Amino acid sequence: MFRIIAVVVSVLLFSSLAVAKPAAPESSIGQAFSDAIIKRYNPTIDELGHHGWDHSNSIVLHGIEKNYHKTHNKKYLKYIKAYADSFINKDGSIKSLTPTLDGMHPGVLCLFLYEQTRDEKYKLAAKTMRDHLLGTPAKPSVFNKTPDGAFWHKNNDKYKNVISVDGLYMYAPFLIRYGVMFNDPEAIDITTQQILLVTSHSFNIKTNLPYHAWNYDKNKPWAHVITGSSTQFWSRAVGWFSMSLADVLEYLPVTHPNRDKILFLYQSLAKGIQAAQNPADGFWYQVVDAYNQPNNYPEASGTGMMIYGLQKGVDLKLLDPSYHEVAAKAWQALKTKITTYKDGGPQMNSVAPPMGSQVDYQGYVAIRPVSVPAETGADAPHGYIGVLMASAVMEKK
Repeated sequence: MFRIIAVVVSVLLFSSLAVAKPAAPESSIGQAFSDAIIKRYNPTIDELGHHGWDHSNSIVLHGIEKNYHKTHNKKYLKYIKAYADSFINKDGSIKSLTPTLDGMHPGVLCLFLYEQTRDEKYKLAAKTMRDHLLGTPAKPSVFNKTPDGAFWHKNNDKYKNVISVDGLYMYAPFLIRYGVMFNDPEAIDITTQQILLVTSHSFNIKTNLPYHAWNYDKNKPWAHVITGSSTQFWSRAVGWFSMSLADVLEYLPVTHPNRDKILFLYQSLAKGIQAAQNPADGFWYQVVDAYNQPNNYPEASGTGMMIYGLQKGVDLKLLDPSYHEVAAKAWQALKTKITTYKDGGPQMNSVAPPMGSQVDYQGYVAIRPVSVPAETGADAPHGYIGVLMASAVMEKK
């Protein structure tokens, strides 16, 4: 009798799952995405978009790293290592370094691999990354700066005298952690100075949210002619910024003279993020402060990032515990955008594709969301990073 009941329950449960098409049990969403990524893009993550030594690859691997720390599954370490080894030489030099902040993000993988393997080449590679951005007495940095000292996002005419809050995530957590690991106070000092400088140009004290970018010359199509800032609060830019501050504060020494300022900034940002959450569905939208405006849409990558940014602050006791409820509501919302792809693995939906600063609100919402993996066209790595980072803090061991 009990066996018959169990069979009936199993059939009913299977039927309901088939209709809803969940990607994985709630307790293993991060692992399900990590496993699917390894299966889809091999031998390394560079098969995703062939972007080389760039954040497009390393942000996904950094998310997988989070799951490695929880599971200690060696296949995750092996997959991350395979990508790094395809670019890092034995002497710590790195193939395909570029003068863009996006190209700095893989530095976090060098630190992770050095901690896990104690192979000196990863320590040397981390030093290569540090020197690439900051320079040395013998070889100055190749990165351009605005007249007031902020790194351009990329060294080209399109980004001349342009800074973005996205860029902080690409190097700030790496440099802070590098500085602490290898006793490099200069790396720590410069990073905190850059955070405060970028924020002074991009953070709106009324909404407690950062504008996407800022232009020193105030002549870009999207730049306000008086302030030089962009005009909208973009979901993923807010997400990058929240993760950056959370990760920086995890390692920034409590005695550092800029810590209290950055902590104040982080706590202010948390207020802005909470206020911008759509109370009806728990999401943060493509244009964050305008969820009730025409054509706006729930944006999964930024939502996942902000979940991480808030919950990590709660875990580190840097934010009030009440922010857990904000993150938890968003996490429940984010899971509704996960479906099963045709290969049997999870698919993330409602993801803003890669984009730069747009002229106005209409420009942001005109760029419609995609699914990852996509049925046609290239896969957007940002579809993975948000859910991987959110799962890292919301799915406890």
